[in-house]
Amino acid sequence: MLKQKLSSKLAALSLVLFSVNTIHAQAPELGSCEQRVEEIAEKQLPKAIRAWNAKNYREVERYLEKAVRMDSEYGHALYLLGELNMRKGDLRKAQFLWEKLLEVCPTYKPEISFYLGVMYVEGNKMDKAIPLLEAFLANQERDFGFDREAKEALKEARLKKSLFANAIPFDPKPVSRLSTPADEYLASISPNQQIMFFTRRSRKINRKDGPAAKARMVEEFCRSDRREDGDFEPGAPLPSPFNSSYNEGGPSITGDNTELYFTVCEDLDGYKNCDIYFTEIDDLGYWSTPRSVGDHINRRDTWESQASVTANGDYLYFSSDRPGGVGGLDIYRCKRLEDGTWSAPEILSAEINTRRDEKSPFIHSDSRTLYFTSNGHPGLGSFDIFFAKASNDSTWEKPLNIGYPINSEEDDLGLFVSLDGKTGYFASNTLRANTGWDLYQFEMPESARPDEVFLLSGTLESNDGEDLSAAAIEIKNLKTKEVTKIKVDQQTGNFARVIRKEEGSDYIVKVDKKGAAFSSSYISSQSLDLKPVVAADLELAPMEVGREYKLNDINFASNSSELDLASRNIIEEFVLFMKDNPGLKADIQGHTDNVGNSASNLQLSKARAKAVYDYALAQGISASSLSWHGYGETKPIASNDEEEGRAKNRRTVFVLTSR
Repeated sequence: MLKQKLSSKLAALSLVLFSVNTIHAQAPELGSCEQRVEEIAEKQLPKAIRAWNAKNYREVERYLEKAVRMDSEYGHALYLLGELNMRKGDLRKAQFLWEKLLEVCPTYKPEISFYLGVMYVEGNKMDKAIPLLEAFLANQERDFGFDREAKEALKEARLKKSLFANAIPFDPKPVSRLSTPADEYLASISPNQQIMFFTRRSRKINRKDGPAAKARMVEEFCRSDRREDGDFEPGAPLPSPFNSSYNEGGPSITGDNTELYFTVCEDLDGYKNCDIYFTEIDDLGYWSTPRSVGDHINRRDTWESQASVTANGDYLYFSSDRPGGVGGLDIYRCKRLEDGTWSAPEILSAEINTRRDEKSPFIHSDSRTLYFTSNGHPGLGSFDIFFAKASNDSTWEKPLNIGYPINSEEDDLGLFVSLDGKTGYFASNTLRANTGWDLYQFEMPESARPDEVFLLSGTLESNDGEDLSAAAIEIKNLKTKEVTKIKVDQQTGNFARVIRKEEGSDYIVKVDKKGAAFSSSYISSQSLDLKPVVAADLELAPMEVGREYKLNDINFASNSSELDLASRNIIEEFVLFMKDNPGLKADIQGHTDNVGNSASNLQLSKARAKAVYDYALAQGISASSLSWHGYGETKPIASNDEEEGRAKNRRTVFVLTSR
C-alpha cells in the first residue's frame, strides 16, 4: 500500500463539476434571496457584473470583496464571490462563502447544495454532505445536468460514512529483519511463502570508479528467504542475470518457483518504456536470461507493468495504458496457451475497469480473488484498494472496498496476500518517522480474504529410469470426488499446484501413468488446517512381479489392527488401481520392527494384512486377485538400531504375484 501525499482531488473534480460553467463573458445567473442589504454594499453588485461581462476579473473580485465587507450577509455577493473563487481554484474560500450563503439564504440556488455536498464528501464530512446532496436531487428546480455527478457523490458519501463507521482492525508491523534503513518496496511473496522478492534502494559506491568514487543511490532487485523461526532474512541482491543491464521490479512467481515475471523499464537498447519480462529456472537451477513475454503484449508505444501471474501459471494479469481501454490505466490478462505462450491480452470487464485508472493487480493463489488499486470506484482517497472475486472465466463480482483504515485519505496501493489469506503485505514510507520505505504486514480482515486453498508440491522419483514424459499426478477430493491432474516437470520430476480447499475434505494424491505401480499420499483436512503447504513425494516404478510396493499412510494404533478413515480411503484407491489393471494379482503383506515379542509382532502383522485384505474384498475386488500374509519382524528393509530405520520397517505393502 504505497502511500503518497497528494493534493486534494477537489481541484481535479472541480474541472468536471464546473465544465459547463467555465469563465466566460457573461456573469452567472443569480439566485433568489429576499433580504435587506446595506445600500453601499448593494451598489457594488452592478459594477461587479459589468466587470465580469468585460472579463475584468480582478475588478470583479475587488467589487465583490468590498460588498461583503460592507454587508457580510449579502447573498448575491456571497454567491458570485464564491463562484469566482471556485473557478480560480480557491476551493476553501468558495466553501466558506457558500456556507455563509446557505445560512442567510437556504434556498438561494439548488446548485449550491450540490457544490457544497461534493466539497463535504472530499473533506470527509459525510453527515453534512448526505443531506445536501439528497436535497439537491429532490429539488425539481435543479440543474439536471449535474444529476450523474450528484448521484455518484451521494453514493460515495454513503460508502465513506459506512466505511468510517465500520472501521476494521489494522495494526501493521514491519517485516522483521527484511525492513532495513535502506528503502524496500515493490515486493511479492512466493506461493509457498518461503521467498520474498523486492526492490531495495540504498547508497553505494562503485569501486571500479577509483579511489575518488562517490556514493550514489542504487536500486537492486533482491531476494529474502524465510528462516525456520518464521522471520525473513535481510535479503541480498539477486545474482546475474539480474541487476546488470536491467531495471527490474514488481516481481511475481509461479507456485513451483520456476517462472518469475517482472517489469523492465530499460532494456539493453536503452528503451525507457516499461514492459513485462520473464525468466525460468534451467536444468541446473539457474535463472535464464530475461526475455519479453511477447510483442503482442509489450507494445513500443504503451506502458505494460505490474505483472501478476497465477500460482498455477495459467493466467497473467497486468496494467496498461494501451489504446482501446476503458480509462487511463486498465487491468488486462492473458491466458496460457497449449504451447506455453500467452494469448493476446483481454481487458477485464466493466465490473473491474472504470473510466479512470485501475492498476497494481494482484491475483491471489486461489486464481479467483483479485486485489487492485483504483481511483474510479468510490473510495476514501484518490486511490483505494479493492478486491473482487471471479464469477466465472470472464465475469467478476462487484468490487468491494477493502475498508478503513487500510484505505485512507491518501493513495493506497501495492497490496499482496499470503497463501492462507491471513496476512497482507504492503510498502509504506509514512508509518514510521525517518525510516524511508519499508515492507509491512498485517492481519487481513475476514471480509477481504480469498478462498481457502493449499499448495501441493513434491517430486515424482524415478529410481528405475522410468520416462517422466507421460507421467502426471492426480489429486482427488474425497468429499466431492473431483479429480485434478497436475503436470510433472520432465527433467526434475517436480510438481506443484494450488488446490481449492473443501471444508472437512481429505485428499489422495497418486501417480497417473499407464504401466506404473500404485503410489499414493494422503492429505487430511486436519493437516491442512495447520499448514497450507503440503509436500507429497511419490515413486514412479514399473509393475514387476515379485516387487514390493509400499501402501503409504496406512497406519494403525499401537497393538491394533483397526483401520482408520485414511487407511480405508487409501485401500479404496488401491482397489480402483487393481480394477483398472485386470489380470493383476497382489499379495498384501504386513511387517513390523523388532520392538517387543517376535511372536506377538508376527500375529499383529498378520492381523493388519488381513484387515487390509478384508476391506479390499468389501470394495468389490475378487478374492482370486488378492492374498495376504504377515511376516512380523523377519523381513526388515532398514536397520532396527535407530527409530528412522524402525519406522521404515513398520509397513504395509503389496507385492505383485502375477500380471
